[in-house]
Amino acid sequence: MKTTMLNIRKYPVFFSILLLLGVAFAFTSCKENISSDDYAIKTKKTIDDYLVDRSELSSIKAIFDEVKLGISDNASVVSSVLSARGNYTVFAPTNDAIAAYIKEVTGEESSDLSKLTYAQKQAIALNCIIDNGSNNAYELADFPVNGNFATTNLRDRRIFCKQNDEGNYVLNDVATIVAQNMEASNGMLHEVDHVIVPSDKSIADLLKSAENMRVMSKLVTETGFADSLTLKTNEEDEFEKEHLTNAGTTKTSDGIAGKFTYQSKRAIGYTAFVETDQVLNADWGIPMPIYEGEEITNWNEILSALKAKCEAIYGTEDADNLKSPNNAIYKFMAYHVLDGKLSMEDRSAVHHWNEYGYKCGENYTVKSSERYKVDVWDYFTTKLGSLVKITHFCDETNGDNNFYLNRVSQYNTTWKGGSTLDLGNYAYQKLLYANNDMGNGLNVQVSNKNVVGETTYDNDGANGYYFPINHVLVNSSDVKDALSSERMRIDFTTMFPEFISNDIRGNRYTYFPQGYFSGITNESTSTEIYYLQEGMKNGNFGWKDYQGDEFIVTGQYDLVVKLPRVPKSGTYELRLASSNNRLRGMVQVYIGTSPSRTNPIGLPIDMRETPEMIPGTPWVNDKESQGDQSTCLENDRNLRNQGYMKGPQYFHINGKDGSEPVRNIAGNGSEDAAALRRILTAQYFDANQTYYLRFKSAIPDYSNSQLFLDYIEFVPSSVYNGTTPEDVW
Repeated sequence: MKTTMLNIRKYPVFFSILLLLGVAFAFTSCKENISSDDYAIKTKKTIDDYLVDRSELSSIKAIFDEVKLGISDNASVVSSVLSARGNYTVFAPTNDAIAAYIKEVTGEESSDLSKLTYAQKQAIALNCIIDNGSNNAYELADFPVNGNFATTNLRDRRIFCKQNDEGNYVLNDVATIVAQNMEASNGMLHEVDHVIVPSDKSIADLLKSAENMRVMSKLVTETGFADSLTLKTNEEDEFEKEHLTNAGTTKTSDGIAGKFTYQSKRAIGYTAFVETDQVLNADWGIPMPIYEGEEITNWNEILSALKAKCEAIYGTEDADNLKSPNNAIYKFMAYHVLDGKLSMEDRSAVHHWNEYGYKCGENYTVKSSERYKVDVWDYFTTKLGSLVKITHFCDETNGDNNFYLNRVSQYNTTWKGGSTLDLGNYAYQKLLYANNDMGNGLNVQVSNKNVVGETTYDNDGANGYYFPINHVLVNSSDVKDALSSERMRIDFTTMFPEFISNDIRGNRYTYFPQGYFSGITNESTSTEIYYLQEGMKNGNFGWKDYQGDEFIVTGQYDLVVKLPRVPKSGTYELRLASSNNRLRGMVQVYIGTSPSRTNPIGLPIDMRETPEMIPGTPWVNDKESQGDQSTCLENDRNLRNQGYMKGPQYFHINGKDGSEPVRNIAGNGSEDAAALRRILTAQYFDANQTYYLRFKSAIPDYSNSQLFLDYIEFVPSSVYNGTTPEDVW
């Protein structure tokens, strides 16, 4: 990254307010209690002012006056937020809309708000407000025409938006915008004709309501996953109570300038990929369910057919116990479920930011007008413990813009020659992809909605999403072979379900208290973990992060990170992204099969060591080689001999539209970071074994030492030591 002394949380330019005492303030997350210091002397109306003035919004105004922001006794009401500094998008339901909702939940024709419970009023209030943080509030021109808003509402739910045939914008398929773009000093107000209240059902309950998913719904229950895919857990409540006093506050660090949102909530969510009954029948010959009411009358026949198919892939252990983790059908279901709540939307399931040829717009919440140039993918760990690859496939030629599971493509990555300065000297073009062979688990397409004819079944549950898929998903030998045949670049953000479920990525600078991540253990008391997103710097582009974000660990740190499992046993090279500059520290890295038993990997790594400091100074810019590929390849070999690699050609300096790939960035040795990869180890990895990396500061008594965590690479020997050199991408 360009510098670690960050100017965090600048205000959007449209704010027309006078700041008290000359001190800028912005909500990084919605505070439970609003201080009088948060109010502003304004030249424009606040959102609350608009609500007071508009008689057709008196009911929602009354609800905002009553509903509190949090669970503490002194929590402020919503109206306080909408009168204070901030940047909010509000979809306010009209009085008629709220009256219709009262009838829906009570059966009575009434506009009397006392007919609603406090929980119902709270759901209405928190679901219709988006806290945009430092990004602009949504005006109509920024609305997605068929997708989710990038930022969740105050209930931590995403709002789906589509444009109907009449050109009107409809939210969650029910609420039409009837008045729009009322610009306030603290955001934007829109009126809607229906209450926006997403389902409070669990994923398991939503599946029961989908008539095209009877078989998978039954399996969720039979295997016990219905019990684990619960709604809010005691663990969530206990964490929130423990950190209640820190809700809405910020944290500062001696090692990183700026303010970070204190992450006081730890929601637990899930994502499920689900075959319809028709897909199971077409791919595997599973009989279509015959049912009376909710009972499947031919279940034994269906189960027998499924058992035969699953045992051929997963084995016959504990054949009669569907709730055993060793049972084949249980394993089949486990590969369909992720810990972590993912939305199949741009920048949600995968993260677009600075991939080859793409420039993110200045406002992160609004998609860039430019087309995505290349596929973007991330790897996630399923309940089975095995990886699934989620790819946003972007093909400009045929308009394919869909998500796929376990899509493995081949690319033209050849040297183009010449010394071009636009997109480098290498080609990058999709050629082929692994075909799905009737349910072998490859190239499985994901649908964002479950649509059957004229009916759209709700797939957005209180604890996550389910998504229909067009082929059977299995962790087959084909999948293992395919994933283990390519370099796997895994972002640290995808390793932690808690991070995924709480809508943090790309939205806010965040501090995580001790014990927040289940995938990070054995933290020393001085370990502090921060998340940084380039997009929050409002156009000051220059970072060299994969997908535009990173973790920074400071203090006299000592922590253990749980690694994803490799798809197939074998020898892999494990690499760590290393954005080196002189603000970093030295780290000793350890590896082992237990978080409490790890062994050191070589000598400590000096993350202050920039390319010009590497012995023999072997780093050469491709552009300066006059287009000579042999010089570039020799340079790469020299770096590997020192345990380093250049950064990938695949992504570039944020905001540079592909013209400055990080492969060619050396940094200036001070605050400007170099993009490197450090080769940690080349060793045998067992696909059935979990491995752990321990990171320990190697500089005694240095509290400001930084550990940079961006991504790792698992690279099979067939790639890094194959008959042809590994590509630069």
